Amino acid sequence: MKKLFTVLISIFIAASAYGLTNSTLIDFVITGNADNLQSEDGDTNELITAQQSIFNDNWVVWLNESARLTENRRNSYVTNAESQGNGGTWEAGNVLGIRVHFPVASWNSYALVKPGYELEMYGGAEGTKYTEGKGVIHNVGEIRSISSWVYGRNYLISYFVNLQNELGVLKSYPMGNVYFSGWRQLRWENSEYLPNVRDRILVREPLYPKMMPSVKIDSLCFYRTKDTRGGDFIVYVKDITVEHDLAVVDFEEDIDDEGTWQLIRTENERRQAIEAAKMREISELRDLEQRRMGADNQQNTEEGNQEQAQ
Repeated sequence: MKKLFTVLISIFIAASAYGLTNSTLIDFVITGNADNLQSEDGDTNELITAQQSIFNDNWVVWLNESARLTENRRNSYVTNAESQGNGGTWEAGNVLGIRVHFPVASWNSYALVKPGYELEMYGGAEGTKYTEGKGVIHNVGEIRSISSWVYGRNYLISYFVNLQNELGVLKSYPMGNVYFSGWRQLRWENSEYLPNVRDRILVREPLYPKMMPSVKIDSLCFYRTKDTRGGDFIVYVKDITVEHDLAVVDFEEDIDDEGTWQLIRTENERRQAIEAAKMREISELRDLEQRRMGADNQQNTEEGNQEQAQ
């Protein structure tokens, strides 16, 4: 817990002391290799279970309600696509391949590409189960920019990155469209970011207890307007990186607040319990649906065999 919950002071002090930093929110080269899906929890390596896995093949595509026709859902999915790398920018590996089947009719529609299960913001004993390129960044102050390497196939589709903070607040960041061919780094810039500390409104922040300012990946969004051709849409995403101020300064204090009160630990355990309960419910519902579909398929097969016998 000490690794995660260090002493917090004002964001403007952190910014002036450390400046900007680039953090990898998610790297699909990492999540595309099952051997990488381990997190350090004390002295043990905890393999992320199948239910919680962020392995590329386990991501799902959710269409908006008006686009959620059977054919569209059946033909909208992700895959672990092999990439040869990008001219030395990164080495060969797997990236997230996305296929969306938008409605052919002329109406606005979108697709959300999400992990199979919602990521725990503070997963694991140290809260770092999904950090280091697996979907979560801790110690995030003000965000200056978000970047994402995308392999386009000349579709006039808009791309958004949806992030959730430690309070559960969801925010969507427009990255631009994917109307190009090959690899390109798309970028969102915060027009309200003030690089000079003298231009900022300075406030004193309560130091304890306060949850670590963090963000996690909620989904990738691809938006198609009614004027754009429907049907199949193909795109590949390599990563998402966040350029941000640090919100935490690590320094020695006379009194160990957390050791005295354990307020942050209690809140962290409460949130983990809620997130785990949500994941269990989703898992049970999906298991029930898979068993129901299996029973339906078996019944259809038996009926088909009976018809052939007649």
